[in-house]
Amino acid sequence: MLRLLLSFTILHFSQSLCPNGFDLVSTGECRGYYARAKLDHTTALDKYVAKCGEMQAKPIKIQNAEQQSYWMNRVGEYPGDVVIGLMCNTTSKSVQWYDGTGLDYLPPNGIDEGSSCSPRCIWYLWENSWKRYCTTDGINSSIYCTTQLQQPIPSANGCDDFESDEDDGVCYQIADAESWQEAQKSCRSFGADLASIHSLKENSFIRRLAVSRGAVTGLFLGATASGKGNDFKWVDGTDWDYQNFYAGFPVAGLGDCLVMDTAGSTAGEWVNTDCSTKLPAACVRQPNNHTCTTGPWKEGEIISSPGFPYDASLACDFMFSVPVGKRVELEVIFLEANSCCDNLVLYENYLGAYVIATLTGEMSNKVYSTSSSNFMRVSWNPNGGVNVKGMQIKYRAV
Repeated sequence: MLRLLLSFTILHFSQSLCPNGFDLVSTGECRGYYARAKLDHTTALDKYVAKCGEMQAKPIKIQNAEQQSYWMNRVGEYPGDVVIGLMCNTTSKSVQWYDGTGLDYLPPNGIDEGSSCSPRCIWYLWENSWKRYCTTDGINSSIYCTTQLQQPIPSANGCDDFESDEDDGVCYQIADAESWQEAQKSCRSFGADLASIHSLKENSFIRRLAVSRGAVTGLFLGATASGKGNDFKWVDGTDWDYQNFYAGFPVAGLGDCLVMDTAGSTAGEWVNTDCSTKLPAACVRQPNNHTCTTGPWKEGEIISSPGFPYDASLACDFMFSVPVGKRVELEVIFLEANSCCDNLVLYENYLGAYVIATLTGEMSNKVYSTSSSNFMRVSWNPNGGVNVKGMQIKYRAV
């Protein structure tokens, strides 16, 4: 069972999803139906704001043609069915939105301003116009609301939820794992590797980070015995140009995996131990690179759109292959895309245009597969990617 000691996890993203039943449509705005309510003209706007506030949402506010078209498509057969958050300001004698902002867009058929300015009217959509209802009789209306997805803010050093040593230009974090092999998978699933260490300063930083994260029983590092006696090598292929073993270590027969002592040693000395030992691990990765890369990709590795989750605006194609005779199964771990503009397209094979699925909006943990090919092409196509995170996927052979 893998668990990173990070706030940057897939579960973290679910906290900012649209309310149940709402659509993610444009610029990270969620829109949807909340309730049916009887509105009286004297308290209509206050009640509308309060109803949406019950779910930390806001009334309809229309600022462009896309929003006008979207909400007009929700209008039923009777006037007043879809109310909007307009009011008349009795001081300025002008129509404004519920939050005090002015009108920077007008509908195709105009707005019913009337001959008097009353703050106690019900404003609604009808015939591609904004109408108002100011009589004493109430109306039954559908309460539609909006919410705005909150996007994470990237750190200046590119490490975000990893920690930066500032001097060596890489990012570190601590992961829990059931064994050295599971630790390696855990680090790789988040675009990192088990840490290799090349200086006393780097060794000291990783030890301090581990202790600050409560990893005081030892820490797996990214090295194993090379098969030549007690010689170790870094699994990321970097040079073995620094070591910090306790005197007398490594000891033959104790195990083939490398561990830093984070409890009994303030210097973070190393020992070798059995690879099935349950210990935390040190992960290291490069700072975020908001570019489209071509891989190669590995089965089970979590693959993200460029800039995820901070910038979803860059298009990218991904090619996945599995052994001949197998099919590609793709899991969409997380997708957050504006349905007006952005999509993720899955193609059978590496050539041709047979589309397995075109995906947009919000989804998680959905599985798709090729019908016969051992290749799948995946295309992330944002048209702006505004205020959304993008996508995370992984694949395997089936």
